[in-house]
Amino acid sequence: MVLELSRAPYITIAVIRGRTRGGGNELPLDLRYASREKAIFGQPEVVSGLLPGGGGSERLPRAIGRDRSLEAILNSDDYNADTAERWGWVTRALPDSELDALVGTVAARLASFDRTSPASAKARINRPGIPAPDADLVAAYGEFTHSLALPGFLTRTAATVVPH
Repeated sequence: MVLELSRAPYITIAVIRGRTRGGGNELPLDLRYASREKAIFGQPEVVSGLLPGGGGSERLPRAIGRDRSLEAILNSDDYNADTAERWGWVTRALPDSELDALVGTVAARLASFDRTSPASAKARINRPGIPAPDADLVAAYGEFTHSLALPGFLTRTAATVVPH
């Protein structure tokens, strides 16, 4: 799905309220607008003994840089919307009361354009190296599925399972 959305000839717009971690954090690809009061970002896989599998280790460094990606992925910590905006993790963080109006305005403006220009602009921005190459994303997903069988993950999973 990540590959399809990244190549789609339309622009995706995410309104983020609440937690967006792991795959939910990796899915919004184009424009991401976050609620200052409610949005929380993170890559929780490593603390669980897993590896990011939806593009977190491939796309996040291109958005926020290597050092910050290492911090976010290795710490498996939560980050608020202001930090996400400052780091480039989201397009913009706004007060929750202003979020819908701004996103509505952006969506209406984009919808008023000829479809060819935004699609062509997105394709040029997506040239190799800016989002991760498809092969990197496919390889990372394979590593993620492999990590589901790693002892660290299995141990943590077994420890959190409560018998009925």
